Amino acid sequence: MRGKRLCNILLVSAGMLLCSCSISKSSLVQYYSKHQKVLDSIEASYKNLYRLNPFSIGFTDRSFNYVSVTIITDTLQYIYDFGVDEPRLKDTLSKYELNETAVIKLIKQMRTVHCTWINNLVYYENTKAQPMTFISIRPIALHAPFMYKKYYILAYFSQPQYFDSEGRLFAGKRKRRLRKINDEVFLRLNDKVCYTISENFR
Repeated sequence: MRGKRLCNILLVSAGMLLCSCSISKSSLVQYYSKHQKVLDSIEASYKNLYRLNPFSIGFTDRSFNYVSVTIITDTLQYIYDFGVDEPRLKDTLSKYELNETAVIKLIKQMRTVHCTWINNLVYYENTKAQPMTFISIRPIALHAPFMYKKYYILAYFSQPQYFDSEGRLFAGKRKRRLRKINDEVFLRLNDKVCYTISENFR
């Protein structure tokens, strides 16, 4: 009797886990569809600003009131933490010759759609370095209570990518191996954007 009860508990737990994963994936796709214009605008703005001066942005609290800005120079990385409305934020951006108006607009856009982090990464295509934009989203934005310890990651590529029939990202048109990013398998949203669910926000 106890064994049967334990078996039932395990089956229910497994069912809840599968259900939560399914809900979270469909929620992410719906979230992207709903907010695509804003997300695409965030990515485009960030990419243009990054070309002028490399930096990354991440929110450090669940309420999106505090932001961390990493400014990258030729020799060092400088990390600063601010309240979103602190005057010091503008002063620091100006000090490092970042477009303070555009960066603050970017931060506010990220806040409206619950993007917790944005950064530029490099991948290699035929030995040539290519840029890629990483955007992390807090799961609370997707109303997925079972997945609150996970992060939803969007990867924006500058050119169309290769996917298999299951929508998995591959490293080239020959599709000999998956292109894993930070050891994660990514799935297709469109030709240039894919996603994964991860325990790490970056």
